[in-house]
Amino acid sequence: MPKTQTTTWKIREPAPQEAYTEFGEVHPMLVQLMWNRGIETSQGMEDFFGPDYDADVHDPFLFTRMQDVVERLVYALEHDQVIMIHGDYDADGICGTTVLWTALKEVCERGGFTAFEEQRVRWYLPNREGDGYGMSVNAVEQFKAEGVDVIVTVDCGIANVEETARAYDLGMEVIVVDHHQLPETCSDKAMIIHPLAPGETYPFKKLAAVGVAFKVACALYMHARDRGIDVPEGYEKWLLDLVAIATVTDMVPLLGENRTLETYGLVVLNRTKRTGLLALMDAAGLKQGDLSAMDIGFRIGPRINAAGRIAKADVALELLIESNPVKAASLAQQLNDINAERQKLTASSTKRALESVDESQPFIAVVDHEMRIGVAGLVAGKLAKELARPAVVMTQVGDHVVGSGRAPSGFHFVEAMDTCRHLMVGGGGHPEACGFTLVEERVEDWIAAMTTFADASKEQFSASKTLEIDAELALADINWELVEALNKMEPFGMGNPQPVFAIKGVQVIAAETVGKTSRHLRLSIATADRAVRQCIGFGWGHMAEALTMGDTIDLAFEVGINTWNGRREIQLQITDIQQH
Repeated sequence: MPKTQTTTWKIREPAPQEAYTEFGEVHPMLVQLMWNRGIETSQGMEDFFGPDYDADVHDPFLFTRMQDVVERLVYALEHDQVIMIHGDYDADGICGTTVLWTALKEVCERGGFTAFEEQRVRWYLPNREGDGYGMSVNAVEQFKAEGVDVIVTVDCGIANVEETARAYDLGMEVIVVDHHQLPETCSDKAMIIHPLAPGETYPFKKLAAVGVAFKVACALYMHARDRGIDVPEGYEKWLLDLVAIATVTDMVPLLGENRTLETYGLVVLNRTKRTGLLALMDAAGLKQGDLSAMDIGFRIGPRINAAGRIAKADVALELLIESNPVKAASLAQQLNDINAERQKLTASSTKRALESVDESQPFIAVVDHEMRIGVAGLVAGKLAKELARPAVVMTQVGDHVVGSGRAPSGFHFVEAMDTCRHLMVGGGGHPEACGFTLVEERVEDWIAAMTTFADASKEQFSASKTLEIDAELALADINWELVEALNKMEPFGMGNPQPVFAIKGVQVIAAETVGKTSRHLRLSIATADRAVRQCIGFGWGHMAEALTMGDTIDLAFEVGINTWNGRREIQLQITDIQQH
């Protein structure tokens, strides 16, 4: 197994004095944290701390093809045509599909259309192992055989140029609702709703697919109202619970319009009447009313994602649209069981992968035909984080080798794959995450080409593990006033991470393992003036024996709250420990 790398701390430079002077009414630490995130103006501060739905959420008809899309969908509902929503098997695709399905159902019921009664609005989620990512020709031909007239892709489709052409050859039309990296050439036939599409004027470019689907739903409701259908003003906000879930799980920046959607989405999630979500919360041990983005990221999202990773994503979508409490509880328990199995598979697969890698390479590639493709991306993510370099994990799926990749900031997977497309069956994704398909005999050549790209661009991404520290603190600075200030920064997520602080030269008072398997560390620290603070380190139990009373350490941490028996106390959650 590779040795654990030393983490380098990168402490951000203090904000200039004029920033503290200009924002004198703002807690000094918030000024620093905003500066770290590139927010340096009064308007930027106001937008960040006071997201306003009416002011910050853009008109969906700013998408250049939105009018064409909603007119086509309503025409299909009116004229007994069949609409197939083709989603993706992750939480973004599942939630985005549910958003569109729900909106179409609402317009049908309020407009007196019979599409749902006659099951003319349908959904389809591919199987990760059987179908792979995106829309396949087989699926397109199957849709034709089922009498489909309009295909709406959600969280996929932008790269399916040939498949889209096939749909048109068969007499169907395609609407693409997506946000993924653009291919070299987009379809000239499909109606595309994508923030980055060529010629697109929509002002916010970083929506998750669920956010793009939400825009279609909003436009559909607006168009329905224009036609005299009784959809109440603001009714689209009830879809924001789903938007909140997938915006967090798909790791898009929680800034700009996404921050507004997430903020209001958390309000809706904490009030949702969606039977399936309530059952999922109960199964995950969550209590509605105080759910945070962290609860989504660690408890709700993984359960929805797990279905598409090692089972069928249909289970998750069926749960989200289920209205019967008994059936919903059964589906939620299924997701719980699937997620537990996913955790076991990920742990064993990661251990096996770490034992096989060559740390000297700038590009980490693992070929493991025993691995389930559903956990390949998770394992690649752990490798990329542990080894601080791009990593891919591949396994056999049918006649092909299929893989997932993750990379540290600064590496660009799509650009890398563009240098060796001739070696690939297909592939796409985002700069720091990808999925791809190869034939067996070209795997070694593909790895060599990707390694060459990584070696040439290695100066653009960190060659060692680096921890970004927002600011250095003294123990005396950690008080309830700071906690209250930090709470104003929620929701935390991509682009607005939970702040990480550092404190140097503190003494260890006590260190012990906690938890059923002794995996976690409970640490008491003190400064020279004997101020004591309690810390918790999840997964840091191995340090208990290495730390003894009186040791001097530097500590990186997040500020949190521990509630026990009705008492609340400030607790530092350990991010890293450096011994003197």
